[in-house]
Amino acid sequence: MLKTGDLSIRLYELLLDQAKTRTIAAVRLGRAYIAVCLDDGHLGLSGSPSYGAGLPALLNHHCDNGCHGLSSLPNGELSQGGTISPPSATLIGAGAAATLEWLTEKGAPLKKALSLATANALIHQDNSDIQGDSFDLFHLTSEDKVAMVGRFTPLVGRIENAGAWLTVLEKDATKGLVLSKGERRTVLKSCTVAIITATALLYDDLENILNDLGAPRHVALLGPSTPMLPDLFADTPVTHLGGVRIIDTTRILPIVAAGGGTRTMRPYLEMTNLFLSRSI
Repeated sequence: MLKTGDLSIRLYELLLDQAKTRTIAAVRLGRAYIAVCLDDGHLGLSGSPSYGAGLPALLNHHCDNGCHGLSSLPNGELSQGGTISPPSATLIGAGAAATLEWLTEKGAPLKKALSLATANALIHQDNSDIQGDSFDLFHLTSEDKVAMVGRFTPLVGRIENAGAWLTVLEKDATKGLVLSKGERRTVLKSCTVAIITATALLYDDLENILNDLGAPRHVALLGPSTPMLPDLFADTPVTHLGGVRIIDTTRILPIVAAGGGTRTMRPYLEMTNLFLSRSI
């Protein structure tokens, strides 16, 4: 059984040595995504936690490799839900290892999002078992029960059209069902296919979700936030990682800053998929 935070700690440990050789060149905080660019030009994404009315304003900085931007409040600090995160001046030029360490903290989704974006920049995934849309890789039939953790709107209609039974589990009642732990466990236990947003890592919830699964034939972790690192998911039920390869960093940064989502970024990303052997 996975313990809360195990995967975040494992991701930190897998990338720490590499992070010690890199610094942060630019950061963008948007309503949909956070982007972190490293001094080698590699960029990583994470879904953005909800800021409510306190979305940080954007200030511009310059780095030699063409990455621009640092997100901060006018007082030079990052803020979420009334709590103050590290001074923004410590981000640009700071060692990536310091930001990566925020993965190990609990109850700090903004800091974890910055850290996850940093991790994805370090991974810089450039290989794929299959490129393109993940949907056909589920091989859905009318016999399937699909549990979708986090609403992937473009997939909902396609899953229903395939005749599969679908339950969308969400933290936001406008996007799906907000269930008690027991009710959620019942849905996860009975599903044959699980589609899980990688942003569950930000809320220290991914381990609980995976623990609650029964014996699904396919477990996919999807979205631009997905750390495409098979070793991270050894000894878990995850069988499929569906993430992105960024092909135009200079286009992605302003889109993130403007609050754009996956659809807006799509021309500058490649959808990639890795398959994992089930070892449990």
